[in-house]
Formats: sequence, structure tokens, C-alpha cells
Amino acid sequence: MKKSILYFVFSFVAFQSVAQNCPPPTAQIDLDVNNVRAKILNGGDLWLTPGLFHENYEVPIGSGLHSMYSGSFWIGGFDAMNQLMVAAQSYRQAGNDFWPGPISTDPNIGTTSISLNTCGSFDTLFPITKAEVMSFVAGGLASSAIQTWPGNGDVTLNQLPFLAPFFDANNDGIYNFIDGDYPYFNLSGVYTSNSNTGIPECDDYLYGDKSIWWVFNDIGNIKTESNTAPIGLEIRAQAFAYSSLNTAINNATFYKYQIINRGTTTLFDTHAGMWLDAEIGNENDDYVGCDVSRSLSYVYNAFPVDTFGYGALPPAAGLLFLQGPFADINDNFDNNRNGWVDEPGENCLMNSFIYFTNTNNVPTGNPGSAQEMYQMLNAYWCDNTPIFYGGDGRGNGPGATTSITNFAFPNTSDPSFSTSWTMYNSGITPHDMRFVSAAGPFILQPGEVNYLTTSVVWARSTTPALSLHSVPELLLATDVIQNFFDSCFGGNVVTGINTFENKINISISPNPFRSQFVIDFSKADLKKADVYIYSISGQLITSMQYAGNSNVMVLGENLNQGVYLISIRSGIIFYTEKIIKLE
Repeated sequence: MKKSILYFVFSFVAFQSVAQNCPPPTAQIDLDVNNVRAKILNGGDLWLTPGLFHENYEVPIGSGLHSMYSGSFWIGGFDAMNQLMVAAQSYRQAGNDFWPGPISTDPNIGTTSISLNTCGSFDTLFPITKAEVMSFVAGGLASSAIQTWPGNGDVTLNQLPFLAPFFDANNDGIYNFIDGDYPYFNLSGVYTSNSNTGIPECDDYLYGDKSIWWVFNDIGNIKTESNTAPIGLEIRAQAFAYSSLNTAINNATFYKYQIINRGTTTLFDTHAGMWLDAEIGNENDDYVGCDVSRSLSYVYNAFPVDTFGYGALPPAAGLLFLQGPFADINDNFDNNRNGWVDEPGENCLMNSFIYFTNTNNVPTGNPGSAQEMYQMLNAYWCDNTPIFYGGDGRGNGPGATTSITNFAFPNTSDPSFSTSWTMYNSGITPHDMRFVSAAGPFILQPGEVNYLTTSVVWARSTTPALSLHSVPELLLATDVIQNFFDSCFGGNVVTGINTFENKINISISPNPFRSQFVIDFSKADLKKADVYIYSISGQLITSMQYAGNSNVMVLGENLNQGVYLISIRSGIIFYTEKIIKLE
């Protein structure tokens, strides 16, 4: 059972790190290499043009239609004195919690600072394409982006020596394109997996056919969004996308945050995640939900037609947690829901999801303080009450219960409950919906480096549906994106004897089959796994969960004659096979 959040908020003046009077970030650029045009900003926020309130997440590109309005990175926790510390951006109406540039840390006393000059010189974004790097490595001229790549911090200012990822051709630690150094796309496509965890080591690279890199912090000025003390966070961010023949990848964008605690404060009960004002075309007719097993939160249209928006057959869009902060060692929780507790390298994925509406001063409305922001990161309403499964999440409406949960509207994906719960079947009036998806809790130590990697996934159905419009197609696209990430975005993952895909030791027989087939898990050593069956065209037919209570699953009796794909997933490992049903 969840416990209530208790906190004490002190004045932040005595705890404030040394900072200059940095102005708000101003840079913006489009990520537009595939079927999406997404506005990238250089603070903690995304997509929305500051001050003008123009949405800028256009998909399909050139259509003038948008599937996201605004989003931002959020993080919060408590110091050793139980002081709440939050860094969270929204629409910048209340100011800022983030500013451009890397942090300077005094090596003697640990105080953090950033100069006005540093804020100004990093009030920019650094776009780079894989094509221009490949051209340079093949002997072509260095583009201006390659020449001005911010590979190094200024060590005379006590910045960290390495900033943006670069390939160091002569191993001197200094980025210099004249020496053959270049922004670090892994051009070989080969990645080594960690020998202890089996997870590919692919954090410190650039990705995508186009990548945009920037760095921001939470100490550049007084934080007027959360009104809390600066934590000392330096966050290196990368937004990227791929132009692909695969529809799911071509409709997706990716966001990677490297979170570095440059201060002296240990942050306890830390939760990090994303705040989204997500809307499908017309903002006033949307529903939201989540898929717990996939670490996916999503928005979809409440009606078959998105009036004044996408029209008939509206799409769905979602935020997928691909990678989260490292879980605390021996915390006795299955933080990534792969059936293993406290495995080496375990990270926190989507551990909570809560929605709210565009209304002020109500428990289910916009958060207005650091306390309320942190509560939403921890799946609590603004009045510090938890989510109750069913109905409106507060004990009211069809299907309401008094059972506490971390996840609102999971349909049937929450393993703790057997009853479907969606906004559609709860009788809730469609609205301008917002939500917070978060990972945690975890402890963030001084000097620690963590990661949060997400993808915005988009899909559109070609056939009418009774409810959850385009969500089934979104789930299928999500599986494609997850597999893409698990292989280091399509790279060749080297693990020694076994390939990464075949780590689940299972067998399926008979294949082909006439009435039923059997999945044998006896050699797999799994506590649970998700099993999906798709048509050969990629349409999800059915899904179920292996719970580890027997060695076999017997399936196939309800399938028609034909060819199918079966996909079995357990955390970061997966197995796929083609199966055939005969007459």
C-alpha cells in the first residue's frame, strides 16, 4: 500500500547555489527529418513556442495538424533535511526552472555556479546529421556543425571536461575536427553488451538521421516555476529522429536526457519524468490512458471524428519510457516489471501515471506549487490523496473502488487488477487533458549520472473502432519502437555466444500446427513474460501474460488458418517466431 507524502518546505535562500542572473533560454529549432516536425527548445520544455502558445508537433509533416501541445522534463525529491527540491517547467507563464549551459563546481567546497557568459554562449542548440558526419569521415569537408561541436567543457571554469559526445581520433581528450574528431554517431553500428547485465552499452553516442544536442541546468537563476532551491542538475539532452521505411519509426521522435548531479546534495525519494499537455488535433475532445506493461502513456480522441482537427479516424499518440534512472540497489522492487527483483543494472521505467485537466485550484487540475508537482510525479492528486482504481480515480463514477494504484486508466494492462479501466468506460467528459508519467523512487547522489530516454510514438487506424480510437495500432507501433531501442536503435549488438534476441530459451511446437501449439518455458528461467500474437501484416490479434506458474502455455485454438508472428517479451529481452496454422 502507498503511504501518504509528508514533506517540509523551507526557504530556499540559504541553500541557493552561486548563480548569475541568467536570462531565460530562447533557442529553438525544428526536428524535421521524417514524418514529424517537432519544435525543440533549449530549456526543459518541448514543442510549444514560448509566449506565442503555438503548438509545434506536426504529424504528418506538412499537414498543419498537431498531436502534442507541450511537454517538459520534471524531477523532484528531498534533501537530508527533508527539504523538497523540484525542477519542473511548463508553459513558462510563471517563469523558468531551467537555463542554458553546463555547471561549474568548486573543487574545494563543492558550490555550483554558472556565469552569465556561459548561459549566453549555450543559449543555442546544436543540430547535426549523420549524413554530414559520414561525409566528413569519408574525406569530405567539415561542416560548420562539425567545426563548432561543443565536445569539451571549460576546465578553467571547473566545468566537466567532456560535454557533447565525440569520437576522439587521437585519444588526446580534446575535440578538434582537424585531428579527425567528429560528433559521435557510432558509424560501425556495433555495440558491446555489458557482461554483467546483458544490456547493450549505447548511452554515450548520438542517434538518429538527425540529432539535436543541448545542455541546461537548474541553477542559472531563481526558480520561479517551482519556487524551490536549486539542486545542481546539469542535463545534457538529445532529440533525434529517423527517416525510415518502417511506419512506426518514421512517425516517432526520441528524447534522451543525461542527468548529472553536479551539486553536493543527495536527493532522496527522487522521481523523474515528463509532464505532457498532449492533444490530438482539437484539444477539447480527448481521453488519456496508459499501458503499464509497456511503460506507455497515451492520448486518443474520445469520438470517431476529431472535429476541427484530424477528422475521421483520428490518430493516437503516446510517450514511451525506453530507459529510466538506475534503481536503488537491493530495494526489493521490480522497478522495470520484468519479473526479476534487484537484478544488476535494473532501471526504473514508468512507475506512475496520473492525469489532470486544464482547471485551476481543484484536486484534479493544474498543479500550482512544488508540492503538487512532486505529488503528481508520485501519482498523488493536488490534495495529496492517492489514485483509486476505477471511475474518475478518486472513488467516484462507474467502476470506482477504494483500491490504491499508481496508474490511471491502464485498460487491462495493470497486473494488480483484472477489470478494464479506461476513460472511455468511466463516463468521464472529454476535456483538454494533461498527464505526468514518472520513474522512481531512486536516490540521486552527488556526482551521479543517470538517464531518461523516451519516445513520442504515433499511429493512425484505417478502420473504425468502437472505443480507444487508434490505441491498438499505437500499441503495435510501441512494440516496434521498443525492439528498435533494445537493439541500440537497430545496431548490431555483440553479446558473445548468444545474440541479444535469443536470451529467452523457449521452444514452440508443433509448427505448423492444426489445432493448438505449445510454448515451452521450462528452460527460460522466467517469472513472467508478455505474449503477443500478430497477423503477418502486423495487426495485434491477442495478448496474454505468462505468469511462471507452469512450464507451458497452450494457444492457437481460436486462430484461423494462416501465418502469424508470435512475440514474447520479458523486460529488455524478447523472442519472435513465425507460426503457421493449417486447415
